[in-house]
Amino acid sequence: MKYIGPFTKKIIALGTFIVAAMNLFSLDYNIQDKDQDKPGFVFEESDYAKRKWNIPGAKRPKKISDDDLDKASLKDEKHNGSEYIKKCRDTFKYGLETEVTEMIDQFMKDEEHRFGDDIYDMFQKSKNPQVKQKCLEYFMKAEDPCLEDYAVEILNDPYDQKKDTVDACFKYVSKLKTKEAIPALVELIDKEDVDYFDAALNCIGEVGGSDEAVFLSQFIEREDLTVPQKQQLVRMLGKIGAIETYDKLEEIATDENENGFMRAYAAEAIGNMKKEDAKEVLYNLFEEKDPNIRSYVVKGLSNFDDETTNEYLLQAIKDSHRGVRLEAINCVNERKMTDAVPYLIYRCKDKTEEAQVKNKCYDVLANLATSEANEYLVSIITDKKIMDATKLKSCSALMKAGTTGTKEILQLADECLKDDRRKPMRYGLGKEFAKYSRSEYSQICLQYLENADVATQGTGLDIYAKGKYSNCRSKVELIASEDGELTEEEQKLVDEAKEKKLPLPKTKKPNANSKKAKTILERVNSYKGSESNSSSAEK
Repeated sequence: MKYIGPFTKKIIALGTFIVAAMNLFSLDYNIQDKDQDKPGFVFEESDYAKRKWNIPGAKRPKKISDDDLDKASLKDEKHNGSEYIKKCRDTFKYGLETEVTEMIDQFMKDEEHRFGDDIYDMFQKSKNPQVKQKCLEYFMKAEDPCLEDYAVEILNDPYDQKKDTVDACFKYVSKLKTKEAIPALVELIDKEDVDYFDAALNCIGEVGGSDEAVFLSQFIEREDLTVPQKQQLVRMLGKIGAIETYDKLEEIATDENENGFMRAYAAEAIGNMKKEDAKEVLYNLFEEKDPNIRSYVVKGLSNFDDETTNEYLLQAIKDSHRGVRLEAINCVNERKMTDAVPYLIYRCKDKTEEAQVKNKCYDVLANLATSEANEYLVSIITDKKIMDATKLKSCSALMKAGTTGTKEILQLADECLKDDRRKPMRYGLGKEFAKYSRSEYSQICLQYLENADVATQGTGLDIYAKGKYSNCRSKVELIASEDGELTEEEQKLVDEAKEKKLPLPKTKKPNANSKKAKTILERVNSYKGSESNSSSAEK
């Protein structure tokens, strides 16, 4: 063993002491640094923090369903033959960005799912952000999780990506409820990134659960958050609806010094949790001066069904603020509260009531369809003293409900067709008839088609396009034929007159609705053809 002198031993001892001191100082510094890094919340001991999240594994698109295959088989040859399929696939391979995105748009409109694998393969190879975004939109609408791995990876590090691409990923994981995206969302919220805070918060409202709600309820205490950010946090807590956050939300709702919007959102949230304790809190909050809070209290109370709560909702129909009245009317409609009918009729008769409230009352009265409600709405139609604009609102509500008043509505339409001074009412009723396919509208459709007024006849074509009434077919065909084209005999006479320099013979003017009638007939024929193919397939 080599001899070590006293001086060397002292040097070694001093060095050891210095290293130990540095390690201790470094450890203490790191601990303080971690605690003071930023005012975020650390869940070191919670199940939330211990979760391990991974990027979802790569997967192919879902296989096309039997229903989609059946739909595809019913398509005409133009969209079902091998030539069409080859054209689509060639577009994916060689087409311009606009050609590809327009084709995918058409697929979404037609609910075309045969090309999922082609779109997926193109997505993996494409370097074009617009094409990738359109693919994300397509698979989002199809609720296909095949791009979850891509979306989560982007949200984990969105800063080098196009903002539109990141937004598309937010929407995709929201729709697909991709739990693996939660760590990325939490981090983006915690960073308070201006570009992504709102989007990440909205997304976690769709994807998150109880643990995320607890995180947000504690996060809201941060002093560096803006008021709009806090408002958004409370809204998302209400959307998640975790009972674990009830106490915090009740505290916000009842704090008179808190921001009014935060209190309002919190009031709705505790109601949505359907906890019995919330009722008394909401009853007290209904006395607040802020109409916005009262409006959200009504939303919260809509989750409870008892005599006391119903009385609060009825009283809300009489509230001095329009927004509260509208919310209460929506609520009684959803709950089918027939006790509200006299309140709604009173609102309709009140000359000082706003049009928006009255119009909503007409719809709800028609939906409730009690004898009192029906009698009142029909009386509006038959009363000669009431203006046509009001009559139209009543007709619209009754036709939408489809319960009663058909006889009176048809009689009113007949009167308007005979009186050109009431053309606005005639057109308005025609638009309502064109929304529904009902056999009782077949005769009034024919009357519209036979009217000499071009706009009235055009409205009749709209009614026919929806109802496809057999008694009107020949009239529509006649209108379609009135395109101004000359018959062979008429053309011969015109040619002779030109040759002899004589006055040209009179010919019929083309019908302005001819082209529209032709288009509608083509559409009706195509529909009937598809219906026939469907029947054959079933056999």
